Amino acid sequence: MSHKKIAILGAGPSGLAQLRAFEAARKAGVKNLPEIVCYEKQNAIGGMWNYNWRTGLDKNGEPVHGSMYATYGQTAQKSV
Repeated sequence: MSHKKIAILGAGPSGLAQLRAFEAARKAGVKNLPEIVCYEKQNAIGGMWNYNWRTGLDKNGEPVHGSMYATYGQTAQKSV
């Protein structure tokens, strides 16, 4: 049987959660885990939650995407 490989595309919230799950399985002693590689287009992890004040194009000519902004304020309950 061949060794499986998995590529995770993007190091945003979902990609990081998947990486964490595979790492937890490895630490728990799960055998025959696939080889994991994660690809991230930006130069920092975080995906849409990664704040970047830059706009336009990056050094490679790719659009700089940012869903966050400097004055972002999250509203959430303080108690449950």
